[in-house]
Amino acid sequence: MSRWRWVLVLAVVLLLVLNGHSLAVHLESFSAGLRARGVWGALLFIGSFAIASAAFVPAGPLTMMSGALFGIGAGIVYAFVGASLGAILAFLLARYAARGAVERWLQRYPRMSLLGAAVGEHGRRIVTLLRLSPVIPFSVINVGMGVTRIRVIDFVVANFGMLPVTALYAYYGAAAGALVSAHGGEHPRDAAYWILLGVGLVATVAVTTLVTRLATRALARETGIRE
Repeated sequence: MSRWRWVLVLAVVLLLVLNGHSLAVHLESFSAGLRARGVWGALLFIGSFAIASAAFVPAGPLTMMSGALFGIGAGIVYAFVGASLGAILAFLLARYAARGAVERWLQRYPRMSLLGAAVGEHGRRIVTLLRLSPVIPFSVINVGMGVTRIRVIDFVVANFGMLPVTALYAYYGAAAGALVSAHGGEHPRDAAYWILLGVGLVATVAVTTLVTRLATRALARETGIRE
């Protein structure tokens, strides 16, 4: 796991310890409000996620929020759909509305220039590896791919590569939400719940770490881009 991910997780834990009860009240209220709206609540969250991620809000905290509000299963689905829609929106804006500005902005990211020759016939594979690897930030990939030769359909399909990391952050968020509720005295859990949650979290971290390392090595072979 990259250093910035650990910083994010530690910051959330510290926030829980310092302000657990207040967070429990707000989290429960917000979550209940969304659930009360049914499908519209889910769509509201997904739409907000998409707009925020397209506007360069980091996807990690947004995905953790999805897990905290909706649980692991629904949290993964809502975060993945929201992130995918935000990625497609940013991609289309870069390609058709702001190509020149994006090309100038990407000069800050020399690694993106290495993708020019690789993206095209093998664009789907390259973007999938980029989604699995933390080498280039999520938002930079979205706009960067918009000024390459990759087909729109290949970019859309390659977004499934973000599922392992999405599952990891949704799991973090669900665990954080459970800690908030327990610390605030809301919805007490038994020992079996915490054991299963801990085992699942460890397994998710292990699988995601392995997949990320393999993807980073494959990306280095394909493009020469390394961490």
